[in-house]
Amino acid sequence: MKKQIILPALVLLAVQTMAQNVVIKGTFAGDTKGNNKIYIYGTGVKTDSAVMTDGHFEFTLPFEKLFMPLFYTEYDLNMTGGYVPYALVVDQAGTITLSGGDIAKGMSSMKISGMKSAEAFSQWGERQDSVSRQVQEQLKKKFGDKWYTQDNPKIEEATKEYERLQRAGISSELENFVRSHSDSYASAVALNGVFSLLETSQLEKLYAMLAPQMQQTEEGKNIAKFMQGMKNSAIGSTVKDFTLNTPEEKPLSFSQLKGKYVLIDFWASWCGPCKQSFPHMKEIYKKYKSDKFEIYSISIDQDKKDWLKGLKEQELPWLQALDTKDISQSHFAVTGVPTTILIDPAGKILLKEVGFGGSDGPLDKKLRELFGTK
Repeated sequence: MKKQIILPALVLLAVQTMAQNVVIKGTFAGDTKGNNKIYIYGTGVKTDSAVMTDGHFEFTLPFEKLFMPLFYTEYDLNMTGGYVPYALVVDQAGTITLSGGDIAKGMSSMKISGMKSAEAFSQWGERQDSVSRQVQEQLKKKFGDKWYTQDNPKIEEATKEYERLQRAGISSELENFVRSHSDSYASAVALNGVFSLLETSQLEKLYAMLAPQMQQTEEGKNIAKFMQGMKNSAIGSTVKDFTLNTPEEKPLSFSQLKGKYVLIDFWASWCGPCKQSFPHMKEIYKKYKSDKFEIYSISIDQDKKDWLKGLKEQELPWLQALDTKDISQSHFAVTGVPTTILIDPAGKILLKEVGFGGSDGPLDKKLRELFGTK
């Protein structure tokens, strides 16, 4: 007769608790010069720090769902003047080991083991770095070592070439990576990180490669939302109605503006180019403001206080709202601010401009075409 083994309740509780944790262990070599802290933060991650002892550090985090913690070192913060966040992709409870780190080279010098999603995402980072190195070499051969400096007479051509080569290289590597890791959280995170570089057709192709469960992650849903925004914001498309609140908390629906040409301006209080564009925007408003033309600024600020403070500083005299419903993505696929979208009285998109084009940009030319020179 078999004996039934009954574990004490405290042992069962301990086993269950361990199964729900993610343990991240790391080892650095080198002289920290007294900078022994490792910092952790991220969405859904409690901001915290660990102190290295003999080069070793450890974090224990609860695992509730897929997440991506970010790290940086006190050494980078104090000795190099800044830091680049180092990301881990976590899709289950368990232990991730970071080994072989050189404190002077930062978190990216570490080798990852113990969790497949984290290992795969590290491989993707190496592929991105490889693409960047290759692009840099090609640009140096064509435009010289200082191709990126403003005093380079071919800086505009070089910048366009950089964007083209970077887009082509990333697209090719990403397709290979997603195909090989279609069921990995690393692929959803990788695609979500660079989707704005891709053409619509390729983005749709790569999204379709993701396993269904990866399409249902937060990153997968974000990609789907952006793809819908790309379709919604195509030139000639009719803008779907949406409602956002004004600074006075009054709802403002886009349909209230039909019958006018509307210039939607996406911006943020932290955006330098946005602030640089406002004096010219005020000139546009002064020239064309009428019962046939209106400007509508939509802030993508995460904090309402920052938005209201920015409005007070900039003194913008036209319609304002805060994007609390991610309209910038689902309706307009905004990849950066400032972005301006010109819409005709019937609600159809006439023009979409990313960045500040100035008085000779596409927006000003289109307005002069519509309203004449003023």
